[in-house]
Amino acid sequence: MGLFDKKYCDICGEKIGLLGNRKVEDGNVCSKCAGKLSPFFTGRKKSTIEDIKQQLAYREQNRQNLNSFSPNRIYGSRTKIYIDDAQRKFVVSRKSDYRSENADLIDFSQVANARYEVEEHRSEVYRKDSEGKSVSYNPPRYDYSYEITVYLTVNSPYFSDIEFELTDHRPDNRYTDEFRRYEQEANEIVSALTGGGFGQQNMGFQQQGMGMGYAAQGFPQQGYPQQGFPQQGYPQQGFPQQQGYPQQGFPQQQGYPQQGFPQQQGYPQQGFPQQQGYPQQGFPQQGNFQQQGNFQQQGNFAQPMQWTCPNCGAVNSGNFCEGCGSPKQ
Repeated sequence: MGLFDKKYCDICGEKIGLLGNRKVEDGNVCSKCAGKLSPFFTGRKKSTIEDIKQQLAYREQNRQNLNSFSPNRIYGSRTKIYIDDAQRKFVVSRKSDYRSENADLIDFSQVANARYEVEEHRSEVYRKDSEGKSVSYNPPRYDYSYEITVYLTVNSPYFSDIEFELTDHRPDNRYTDEFRRYEQEANEIVSALTGGGFGQQNMGFQQQGMGMGYAAQGFPQQGYPQQGFPQQGYPQQGFPQQQGYPQQGFPQQQGYPQQGFPQQQGYPQQGFPQQQGYPQQGFPQQGNFQQQGNFQQQGNFAQPMQWTCPNCGAVNSGNFCEGCGSPKQ
């Protein structure tokens, strides 16, 4: 057959227009039939005609199943996720009407992984010098924006990865109500699809290009030891245990003496002020005392002096701004 010979769709049999052919591994599919495939499907060119027919049968059944889908929660703006908690199902749709798109109906049990990432974007702000040239501030100043993207991995014969940006408007600060609202929505999405608890995701830091991304992946499970989360009574490094087993790094609930922490029973211990008022080197005593250096007194303890960054407005206690990295002035 020549390059410009007429081609017919191996699915519906209709003649394919000049620009309407969609090649598959062993045949041709018209653009109309290809448009009925899942929007998350990316393997058309490696699929056979039989593969396409099976997916189109699944898509037709999916359209029927959407009639009983009744979401009680909706998140997102440009791309929305609709969640039906009663049926434990959800759809992700880029259109305003998920039924007209025939959005894939996915069961919670199909979710293999759900997480979100916060990516920080920054661009430098310049000033004009005496000659009208754009020059950097000293120290440099930046404009920031924050993007929250949800990533889902699902078990489906036709697709596996779904991702969408939750922030239709990217906040310029991580400490605003707008950013907190977006992050709460991301938490709720991950929680709903994985069965975890709010506010318990495994937060980490991930460098992404010029920005800093914060990754949240999964949730702790009921009773299984997991790094980074306190478990139900299992000894684990880094967290106090609920049952009072001695553990390095935390005071125990039962009052056993332990190096590095004050005891509940008032035993003198090196490194901490005692509850019974025994004088101890290195700590302020009850009553009046003089404090020197970059500290202010609050009660009977020395607290770091806080300062506000003139560049980004973040409140800090160290020598460098936690928001933009500027040194303390």
